[in-house]
Amino acid sequence: MDTSDLLADPDPAVRVCAALGPTHADRPRALAVLLQALRDPRSTDSWFPEPLTGMDGWLRFTVLRSALALAESFEEVAPVAIAIVSTGGTSMVDFERGPILYRAFSAGYDPTRPLTPAQRDLLQAFVDTDESTSGIAGNWLWFRAAGLPEDRDGILTLL
Repeated sequence: MDTSDLLADPDPAVRVCAALGPTHADRPRALAVLLQALRDPRSTDSWFPEPLTGMDGWLRFTVLRSALALAESFEEVAPVAIAIVSTGGTSMVDFERGPILYRAFSAGYDPTRPLTPAQRDLLQAFVDTDESTSGIAGNWLWFRAAGLPEDRDGILTLL
């Protein structure tokens, strides 16, 4: 059922759960709720003392996956997605950095077309944090799936 009326609930956890609903009469507002939750993903993870049924891992993983799917373009989620990659902290490859990379290059990298500013900023974030996180080497399968070089030097060549 449509959960749009709950997108304005005073409790952020209720708003996020409403935004995770399968039907969105108000897609932009649902996406805004999800992106707001991702601005402080560790706090979002703490809203529920136990994992919710049907969630795979931390709540932030489901929120991110839903935001990436709900966005009409990578540019809509780019600021938050790039911030997640830029934190320099450890990240779950298959639940955060990989899906972000794949969404940014969902049609695959096309060397005949220039990178968008959001794609360029994302790749730069991977390069900037690579030494501390192994974000490129640790995500090589995702880089390959996106049709991108699988190492830091290859990414630097694109930039």
